Amino acid sequence: MVLGTLEPLLVNVLREADLDAFVERGFCVLRGAFDARRAPAARARVWRRMEEKAGIREDDPATWPGAYDIEERLAVPEVLDCFTDRLAAAIEELVGPGRWRGLREWGFWPVNFSYGARLPYAIPTEGWHIDGNWFRHTIDAPNQGLLLIGLFSDVAPREGGTLVAQGSHRRTARVLGEHPGGLTHLELFEAVLAEPIGNFHELTGEAGDVVLAHPFLFHSRGYKHGGPPRFISNTEANLVAPLRLRGLDLSVLERSVRSALTGPPPRFDAPQRCRF
Repeated sequence: MVLGTLEPLLVNVLREADLDAFVERGFCVLRGAFDARRAPAARARVWRRMEEKAGIREDDPATWPGAYDIEERLAVPEVLDCFTDRLAAAIEELVGPGRWRGLREWGFWPVNFSYGARLPYAIPTEGWHIDGNWFRHTIDAPNQGLLLIGLFSDVAPREGGTLVAQGSHRRTARVLGEHPGGLTHLELFEAVLAEPIGNFHELTGEAGDVVLAHPFLFHSRGYKHGGPPRFISNTEANLVAPLRLRGLDLSVLERSVRSALTGPPPRFDAPQRCRF
């Protein structure tokens, strides 16, 4: 469902601390972005698609893999109702009014059943990436805009939440700033992950929460040592035009990129070598 420019019905959805967290850490969280009571119906549609595509049945844990990804949008009412005006207003606070395409759909569903359950709990060294394998990455690319991580189930600590390397968006920006011609997905991974990253944080919360993450933020699937299957949806809030990195009237997203380019390089606590 594509809508026009969002009318300014909601203002100040995000606090100043949220905006600062987005610039410095690479993400902020909108708690209760949609009604948690809608999550079970949305999960039921994901279960139905997993059974249709791979024979994964909710009533038969023997059919459950460690993890399964549905790489498609589910444009059905049960899912569309979870993309609210409040969430759209928060997006516009970060990217600027009228600056995103307004596609209010949830796409790409990573379901974590038991990934890493047989391993000691740790920060995985594999699987670190940013999204966007469908375009060439440049410092001003409009293709993603924001990474939205919608929680469609409660996620407690060590229950398979997405892991992020806080501040890694700043290194990504600096790498892209050094390559004005852009980089492929894998070239970007190799350049950013050539040095250790750290400041690892597990994204936890309740169904209905949405993480608004920087498109340059490196993240990975976390080990799952308990709890029911974890349902999230990842989608993008892609932009109508490339980022502007000069001038005064910059969005929060644009200011975050300029800050990364002009400020000191990020410092990581508990750094470790990671790879895709």
